Amino acid sequence: MNGEWRVAAAREPEAMAWWRRWVERESPSGDKAAIDSCGREVAAAFGPLGWRAEFVAGAEGDHLILRPPEEIAGGGGMLLLGHLDTVYPIGTLARMPWWEEGDRVYGPGVMDMKGGIAVAWLALRALTAGGALPAATLLLVADEETGSGGSRALTERLARKARAVLVLEPAAGETGKLKTARKGIANFTLRAEGRAAHAGVDYFAGSNAIVELARQAVELASWSDERRGITVNCGVIHGGTRSNVVPAEAELAVDARAWTAADLAAVETRLRRLRAVDAGVRLAVTGGVNRPPMERGPAGMALFARARAAAQAAGLALEECATGGGSDGNFTAALGIPTLDGMGVVGGGAHSPGEWAARHSLVDRAAVLAGMLAG
Repeated sequence: MNGEWRVAAAREPEAMAWWRRWVERESPSGDKAAIDSCGREVAAAFGPLGWRAEFVAGAEGDHLILRPPEEIAGGGGMLLLGHLDTVYPIGTLARMPWWEEGDRVYGPGVMDMKGGIAVAWLALRALTAGGALPAATLLLVADEETGSGGSRALTERLARKARAVLVLEPAAGETGKLKTARKGIANFTLRAEGRAAHAGVDYFAGSNAIVELARQAVELASWSDERRGITVNCGVIHGGTRSNVVPAEAELAVDARAWTAADLAAVETRLRRLRAVDAGVRLAVTGGVNRPPMERGPAGMALFARARAAAQAAGLALEECATGGGSDGNFTAALGIPTLDGMGVVGGGAHSPGEWAARHSLVDRAAVLAGMLAG
């Protein structure tokens, strides 16, 4: 096995201690005080490695940039990309504490993605111990779980200075596949404005906004194409006031996903061309593409080949896959920057009370990351 793996294995207890501290430092999206506290806790771990912390103010929480020592600072290195926020509200730890059972560790955000931060720390610790400091930058944003609205520009600015981006999101499945493609995501709100009326006395004078959206929902669902990987999900519908009133207003939340930018754009074009079946109802569409697709291409696959070679040097095997979920890697890939996702820990149950990570994967993934940074 390579030197990075041996050094990482020796430092595993220290990495585990930091990992637990970060899991127990709850950091739900939107809770600025909690996220900022977690960011300071993360920065404290990287300081002894010589990495300099910079906090960029954000409405939902400050984004953390960790840069290498001055003597190797500069552009052209790798950008390591992750996030500080989790989906779990403050207080979750009381009923979902950190605990270990065999090779599994549990806790809120243990896999997504405090484990990815631990992988980065351990990889950089191993390289520092060997005197091989990499030209890299680590960016941990505060709002990934809510769409990265406040951090996207920062992510794209740093990505443009990098030769490649490695995303610390969890690996895919229990075999730990890396992600070479992700679907693009578009979020829309379809609003219907009809005409209210008394449901008993004057029913036919009304125009039912809920019925109109029900018709439109059936139409939208028919656009999903399993063969091409296009999905249009009508996820939330609400409207009306009382059962004896013809509803004048209703809204439908729509999630559309596709493997290519062209397919996602086509869905948006069709949606914006919708016309009401009921002449008494007016439709309006708001929203758009939240994350462009991370399309599989030669640059990303070449990056995966490097990761696979680093894994083989550590006696490990790696495979790749495509996934329907999105990450901040979608932004960087859309800029044409070679991007490889899923560099974090292996686990399961993301965003659920049973979220877990495989302890052994901490060292394995750190060895792969260190090998890529040293290469």
